[in-house]
Amino acid sequence: MDHKEEQEQELEVLKSIYPEEFEEISEGEFRIRLEPEEQDSTTPRKAQDSLGMAMVFTLSSLLKDLLTSFVIERREKRKKVEEDKIRKEIEAEQAKFQGTKVTVASFLEWKENFDKELEEKEKATKSLAAIKKEEAKKLKLTGRQLFEQDESLAKSDMTYMEEGDVTVDVSLFEREEDMSDEEEEDNSVLDLVDL
Repeated sequence: MDHKEEQEQELEVLKSIYPEEFEEISEGEFRIRLEPEEQDSTTPRKAQDSLGMAMVFTLSSLLKDLLTSFVIERREKRKKVEEDKIRKEIEAEQAKFQGTKVTVASFLEWKENFDKELEEKEKATKSLAAIKKEEAKKLKLTGRQLFEQDESLAKSDMTYMEEGDVTVDVSLFEREEDMSDEEEEDNSVLDLVDL
């Protein structure tokens, strides 16, 4: 492909990209009128002002200024986005420590629920303690029953006995359970008379 064909193809591409802005002046010469999508009425059109003069320096200076402002603007946007991200992270971290704000109504609601829970726990504890107490009563033996069941206790007292000591039959000293209430009252009256 030679140079002329390459230029023709490039012109066709430019015509398709800029159909309204492309203007062919003569063979090999063309003009593309480019304008920004948004216009700023306060900025003068430097290219219009410089027609007929050497414009390369003026245009390159303008482009350099625009590029510099674009870079600065972009850097500031990135910095702002980064600062916003850090600020949101800090706020999220601080939100963990703030918790729920307490009002009178929310406190009263919490206290009511807390009192109910506490009452339920106390009831459960009391009923459990009562059950344990009853079981302990059922299983708890009197001193006499313990003594009678454990032969080692009875034998342990024998070590204190000396020769010639008399053994006592405990059954002789058992109290009669079938004594009536009247006999007890009579005995108590007799005790008073003896005084």
